Amino acid sequence: MSTDAIAEPADATEGEEMFWRALSHPWRRLMLDLLRDGPRTTGELAERLAQVSRYAVMQHLAVLTDAGLVLVERRGRQRFNHVNAAALRRSYDRWVNPYADGLAGELASLGRHLEEEGSMGEGRTVETPRVLRMESELHFRAPPERVFRALTDPDQVLRWFPHTYGENRVKRLVLEPRVGGMQYEDWGDGRGYLYGQVTEWDPPWRYAVRSRLHPGTVMDTLTIVEPTEDGALLRSSRVIVGPISDEQERGIRHHGDLVRFADAIRSVVEAA
Repeated sequence: MSTDAIAEPADATEGEEMFWRALSHPWRRLMLDLLRDGPRTTGELAERLAQVSRYAVMQHLAVLTDAGLVLVERRGRQRFNHVNAAALRRSYDRWVNPYADGLAGELASLGRHLEEEGSMGEGRTVETPRVLRMESELHFRAPPERVFRALTDPDQVLRWFPHTYGENRVKRLVLEPRVGGMQYEDWGDGRGYLYGQVTEWDPPWRYAVRSRLHPGTVMDTLTIVEPTEDGALLRSSRVIVGPISDEQERGIRHHGDLVRFADAIRSVVEAA
């Protein structure tokens, strides 16, 4: 077995390493929980953590302070420890897509509510919300306008779209070209299947749709088309939030990756 050290990612920094190392210990995470409601002195923390020595508490606080997770305020001989919310927020902003932010907050609140209700009764099942993110990129030898049209024009979308709920009943796949517009399968006579609602519309460069995959699970899809020297680059970012089972995740990742349908999309775009 090789003993060579694993190389660090190019964008890893010492500050990031200290941040995640500080959060890796359960006692330090518990300290942050205790500080969430307000500052505490080192002595107060030591009293709440009776299982460890005061010296160990001071060592853990030093690690949290060095990582920027705890700020120290001195009042005379007393030391008050505060959670540094800004440091936590910076890491949160780096990893969480803005489209998932509001959804995750709403679902976390719902999860807490259900847990509280579940603790008052028996036989209730509480599902924990999960966040999935999918990124896809496709390059086309065609101008951005043509790529955008292939993704949004009802007649062109139907030529490459991989799966429809109405199957042979589907007459068109409609994306109403405006904020607040609907995306749906048109089966005729007012029948169909609603995918979602347009939340951003800026042709031919970008659009976003919020849709429901199954009860309790919401997906935000942001589509961006960028010009290149010889055509256009399509970027698709999907954020899915909700109580997602492992089986559902496999289905989402299988059907939601545009790269799987690259040839079908390209045949529409580049043959236009």
